[in-house]
Amino acid sequence: MKPSSIITTNLFTRVVSILEQARGNVVRSVNTNMVFAYWMIGREIVLELQGGEGRAQYGKRLIESLSQQLTGRFGFGFSEQSLQNFRRFYQVFPERIDFPSPLGRKSGGVDAECQIPSLLGSELACDFSPQLSWSHYRALMRVSDEHVRTFYEQEAIECGWSKALERQI
Repeated sequence: MKPSSIITTNLFTRVVSILEQARGNVVRSVNTNMVFAYWMIGREIVLELQGGEGRAQYGKRLIESLSQQLTGRFGFGFSEQSLQNFRRFYQVFPERIDFPSPLGRKSGGVDAECQIPSLLGSELACDFSPQLSWSHYRALMRVSDEHVRTFYEQEAIECGWSKALERQI
């Protein structure tokens, strides 16, 4: 092999490694931000429902309406069942993200512009693992015992479980 071939092969290997790491980071970042978004949507739904009178009927109509509007705007992924899952997600993991008030709400009413805090900066503390996706947290939500749920969460992180998490549960 020529020296230039060896250098080219080594260079290629290093560049491939950089690109694979970057792609993995992008996937983790997307997963983390979607988990964060789903938790926040669940939080907003819970806060809205707790403020209303006649919560049961109001809540059903609120989720139906929100589902229709979100599906019309964003397409697939916002069925009533998905919104119920987001709501449950917040209820199962209520203390995972710490920020003071509901989004877009002030003492005098609701802001038209609603800015969510960034996960990339130090604006808030987020206790969701970047190693776990929405699928992991959906599986974990089905575990009613908090200690058992925490055990499975830690095992999924440490062992790199994907589909194995559901089998283990």
